Formats: sequence, C-alpha cells, structure tokens
Amino acid sequence: MMRCLYRDDYGPPDPGFNAQTQAQSLAKHFPAYTNVLATAENPRQMDALLRRLEHGDSVTWCETGYGWVQHPPVADGFTLAATFILLPVACWRFALWMRRRGF
Repeated sequence: MMRCLYRDDYGPPDPGFNAQTQAQSLAKHFPAYTNVLATAENPRQMDALLRRLEHGDSVTWCETGYGWVQHPPVADGFTLAATFILLPVACWRFALWMRRRGF
C-alpha cells in the first residue's frame, strides 16, 4: 500500500539533522528506500518514514499536508455544515429542552 506523508506534519527542517548518514546506516534494513530516507529534514520525519517502512508500506512525500483545510472552498464547506446542520439541531434540542421545562 502506498502511503503519502506530509512534511509540514512533522515540524520545520532541523539544520543540525543529517539524514544522509542515518539513511546510510539504515540501508541494510531498507535498501530500496535509501534515497527516500535521505530526504528527511528532521528526526520526526525520519521516524515517520521508518514506521511506514516497518509496516511494509511504500512511502513518498506529498506537498500539501493539511494546507487543504485553509482553502476557501473547504472553509466555506465547514461554515455551511455548521449553519445548515449544527445550528438547526442545536435549535431543535433547545426547543425540546424549553418544552420540557414548561416555557
């Protein structure tokens, strides 16, 4: 199964982190993924790659991460869901509560 990992999910690049040396030391365990391991920018990214590889998944980096949530159509969708689903349900429950209290 192909897994797509997002760099932004694992924090900013660490200037002191050397992925090349770690990738070379891990080459005996994952020889086909040495180049992918060498692209990690911080220890958390390397750990995420290793977890996926240990589960037998193929991995690659994707570009967007959770940035899709910030796009206007998605934000508008959340607003519409809140307006047309959550608000009527809240009003309905409030009306039931008021009726039970005798108001």
